[in-house]
Amino acid sequence: MHDLIVIGGGVAGLFLAANLPDRKVLILDHAKTVGSKLLITGGGSANITNDLSSRELLVHFPTKAMRNFLAPSLLSFTPSDLMNWFEDRGVELIVRADGHVFPSSLDARTIRTALISHVNSDIRTDCTVTGIIKDEESFTIHTSDRSFTTRFVCLATGGMSCPATGSDGSGYTLAKALGHTIAPPKPALTPIITNETTAHLSGISLSDVSVTHKSSTTIGDLLFTHDGLSGPVILNLSRAVAKGDAVTISVLDPSTLEENLLTFPQKRISMIIKTLGVPTSLAKEICERSSLDYARNAGTLRKEERKLLCRTAGALSYEVKTIKGFKQAMVTSGGVELSEVDRKTMESRVTPGLFFCGEVLDYDGESGGYNIQAACSTAYLAAEAIRKKIDSGRQSMTQNKEPKGSLSVDI
Repeated sequence: MHDLIVIGGGVAGLFLAANLPDRKVLILDHAKTVGSKLLITGGGSANITNDLSSRELLVHFPTKAMRNFLAPSLLSFTPSDLMNWFEDRGVELIVRADGHVFPSSLDARTIRTALISHVNSDIRTDCTVTGIIKDEESFTIHTSDRSFTTRFVCLATGGMSCPATGSDGSGYTLAKALGHTIAPPKPALTPIITNETTAHLSGISLSDVSVTHKSSTTIGDLLFTHDGLSGPVILNLSRAVAKGDAVTISVLDPSTLEENLLTFPQKRISMIIKTLGVPTSLAKEICERSSLDYARNAGTLRKEERKLLCRTAGALSYEVKTIKGFKQAMVTSGGVELSEVDRKTMESRVTPGLFFCGEVLDYDGESGGYNIQAACSTAYLAAEAIRKKIDSGRQSMTQNKEPKGSLSVDI
């Protein structure tokens, strides 16, 4: 019998097993390889965390319920702890100016290799779990080719984002069969498709741009795509937008543009916009949205035309057609209901002996290393709780083997 069977070989599952090196652990994954999703995070560079305190990091999860649930795990295993964990195992890390933490190799394979090399467990891939039966003191795991017994089970199956990497939502079915409620999964951290044509702007990126949705304004990097908008500031916004919503981009500060238009009356308005750091095609877009010929000189603009151009540059609006689906989403919004899981141990309140960690749970953070940190922190907390239960069980078994009537005498 195994001490623990981990279902799911992503970051959370691997990190859980790596922190139980002296226990009999088995990892089961239906994908052909483990850690596949990790290889595409951070653009393939693996942004594993952010150089913030745990309390500062919690702010980057959107709801009070998520922050409250994650607080014990993120305070128990902090971003500094995660960085030290990898560095103690020979992985050199770098911290960017924005606080994002990467392996110095800028290669996600470095992180995956480090995790796998420190997992002292059997890993079975191409192994689909077809059912979990809870017995009085153990679980029987039925798979596509055989069955296993274990004292404890942890579902670390991830959500439904990037299904090609193995995150296909199958963990929700297993959790539901064991009595858990599933908050409906939705794509999160995903690009937005707009009603306006953006193909001519595809590839243009803007740094530290202000983006407004309803009454909320955020600042970050934005990318125009062939069918809409992407980049961190858009990905973080995607969970909140709906069809028909307006997303407004402040490409330029209106007062700065107006000052330049008045200062250089002989220059073409498109050239003035371009000299302020805006690519030509986007400068033309701003002019066209203002119903102005981009080749006109600034001095020919009437006051109302100049004011309209400045307003447009400061609030270039796009209407949301839809958000992209799970194939393009970085994470999943939804999952195992948080109130049904003990936030201090990650153990199920519904089925004793069942644990959860990572994205299978109903939380999702912003882009910037927050989700990998949460996966590792919840896995670490689960590992600590499982270790205590394993040791407590072994101690109990030892005591039960003592001859009846035996006495322990202190001398």
